[in-house]
Amino acid sequence: MFYANPTSSRVNPFRLVYSDPHFSTVSETRDVPDFPFLVDIELTNVCNMRCIFCVQHTMKRPRGLMSQEHFRKVIDECAVHGTPVRFIRLGEPFLHPEIVAFAEYVKSKGLPLHITNNGLAISEQQMRGMIATGADSLIFSFQGATKEQYAIMRNTDRYDELKANVLRLVELRGDNPKPFIHISSTMTDETPEEIQAFVDYWGHIVDSVGIGKTNLSVLALGDIDSKQVVQQLEQLQEHETICKEYQRCSEVYQKLSVDWDGKITCCCSDYDNLMTLGDIGTDTLAEIWNNSDELRLYRDMLDRKMHKALILCSSCYHTYDEF
Repeated sequence: MFYANPTSSRVNPFRLVYSDPHFSTVSETRDVPDFPFLVDIELTNVCNMRCIFCVQHTMKRPRGLMSQEHFRKVIDECAVHGTPVRFIRLGEPFLHPEIVAFAEYVKSKGLPLHITNNGLAISEQQMRGMIATGADSLIFSFQGATKEQYAIMRNTDRYDELKANVLRLVELRGDNPKPFIHISSTMTDETPEEIQAFVDYWGHIVDSVGIGKTNLSVLALGDIDSKQVVQQLEQLQEHETICKEYQRCSEVYQKLSVDWDGKITCCCSDYDNLMTLGDIGTDTLAEIWNNSDELRLYRDMLDRKMHKALILCSSCYHTYDEF
């Protein structure tokens, strides 16, 4: 569900991408463009949180920060095609010390820039930097509809800090047109009244609010070292409301993702190099997009609903209507 602030005149340029008929129907028509509609960049896979349901508990690949060399190569290629860029994926992007400089580089190439963050690492200096560079869109990721639900799912009592950071960015932005500020939250067994109260509060402060459902089945419980986390997940899964039906995958037809170390994958949820297609150090995104036999195979398998044959896809279910 998507709620737009009726008092906001700001337009999110990424909404134009998401609502474009070519983007939304490409997995059905297979009218694949010569270059991805979007490119997702993982500035880092390091995170400052340990949410109960997150793959940070099981991720085995090395953790690190994207180099300027890899970053610029990705952006320079995106600039040739005018392709929007998102700082997103499996770490907290505001932990990268060069995020403001990286944002400046993206905007210097005239590309739309979106950033998804958990709201607990962003500093006021970085907020000012995002406003100054003209970053187009910024999502603050919540969890649940109340402070208590947030504490359970996010495994932290820093809700008030998150709330203060959102309000501070809104204040600092003032009448500036950018960034478009969006709040997203997924629900498990929250009541309609709790969800409505959440939307009513934030819906007149930020530019839009998105509500989805929480997928608590991503992690294989046997891979988690913490018995406490396993017990918490088992209890929460009893209340899981997500619809566990496989749907046609649009991910493999819409975008590519680049890990912090330059590896290229066809899935933004690829936490352990399970669907790696190449490396930005030796390959170009265009070469991968148009010539990868592995990508063709994944598209074919997912078109035929063979999700269970792919580890990463076997627990992937639709959570948002909008994204």
